[in-house]
Amino acid sequence: MQIMQTLIKKARAELISILDSTSTVLHLHQLLARAITTGLWHDPFVAARLVASCASSSDLGLTQLAFDSSPNPTAFSFNSIIRAHSSGPSPSLSLILFHRMLRRGLHPDRFSFPFLLRAAARTGIDLNLAHALHALALRHGVAQDPFVATSLLHAYASFNVMDSALQVFDEMPLRTIVTWNAIISCCSKSARQLHGLSLFNTLLLSRQDDVRVNADTLVAALSCCKGISALTHGKSVHALAIRMHLINTLLELGTSLVHMYVKCGGLEYGRKVFDEMPDRDTSAWTAMIGGLALHGRGDEAAGLFKQMKVSNILPDSMTFTSVLHACSHCGLVGMGMSIFNEMRERKELRMEHYGAMVDMLGRAGRLDEAEKFIERMPLEPSGVVWGSLLHASVMNGEVELGEKCVKLGLGEDGGGGGGSFLVGASNVYARDGRWDEVGRVRERMVEKGVRKQKGLSLVL
Repeated sequence: MQIMQTLIKKARAELISILDSTSTVLHLHQLLARAITTGLWHDPFVAARLVASCASSSDLGLTQLAFDSSPNPTAFSFNSIIRAHSSGPSPSLSLILFHRMLRRGLHPDRFSFPFLLRAAARTGIDLNLAHALHALALRHGVAQDPFVATSLLHAYASFNVMDSALQVFDEMPLRTIVTWNAIISCCSKSARQLHGLSLFNTLLLSRQDDVRVNADTLVAALSCCKGISALTHGKSVHALAIRMHLINTLLELGTSLVHMYVKCGGLEYGRKVFDEMPDRDTSAWTAMIGGLALHGRGDEAAGLFKQMKVSNILPDSMTFTSVLHACSHCGLVGMGMSIFNEMRERKELRMEHYGAMVDMLGRAGRLDEAEKFIERMPLEPSGVVWGSLLHASVMNGEVELGEKCVKLGLGEDGGGGGGSFLVGASNVYARDGRWDEVGRVRERMVEKGVRKQKGLSLVL
């Protein structure tokens, strides 16, 4: 009996040792089969470790198979499968598995809640779910754990409930630099950029030895500066990055500086940062091309796009969108057509690219071509595409074509169309003096909470 136990322990130790060093899905399949044939699969520790290794391999099918086959899944196994699905195509499965975990009488820990909160944020279904998970974390005494609290910040911010996120941050007894970075980043994404900069300033003044500003902190602060066009603050963050010798430590920091400068009106500063970057990825090139397009320098944007391809940097969807907008705003129809055909050959066309092409033809006054272009689309035109043609129709005084765009863009039930589309529809009917139709569109705008941007004037 003792010999048998010794052999089992030896086999168990050997399997775990191999598991720690394996890196391929094929090896995991082999180890799973070995555990089953040797009987080690009934060992809860071995089964849990196998499920965790499968989850780390990003093979959801194998992970689910290993978990479903486990004789008695432990809390560790549940955490592993929840983690796998939280970043997978169906994050709601994490919440279903969590319900099964509770029904088995297993208690969640500080490793459970970050993945559950990530899944809740990605589903975006119900804010009450985030509140329920928060309450459970409080009940189990892990709500103030830095990892759990940081996940709570992101979850509340994803539901645009920044007051709750800030309350979680304020109540944290221990804040790491990751937590500070998270709350500043959440502020930048939730129209609380000024508050984010205030928190950044508080962090700088705190001078805590165990909480030191890093490159990610500066990226979050620059995002806040970009959101409110705070060029002076952005320059200060840039100076701090140089003083801390962080300017070349993170590629994202250089890209964030380019984004900040071009959005805040400092195009030449942004170009200088871009030119001095030792390494530039697709995001950096896209940021600079988009900045040139935003400032009406379409020729330079198109030239930089060509230079990007010569540098063997592959453009992505955002790059193509940026350069097409540059061609649109500067009347470079021929170049825009050439770029669009290149994208068609690479089979990388998306709805926003079709919208950019319609916008380009419309701005050039070629409305007939734009309408035929939509008719030949292999995809069902979205409200963005019809909105581009609608805008061009209004600008060129083509009321009849504008009315056609309104009907097709709103759909048969009249319930379609986003905010900008409804504003355009209102302008079309107003130009034709059809005030009853204007009234109906305005009522729909009120129902959807759409507000027309107020005009501003400056008298000197």
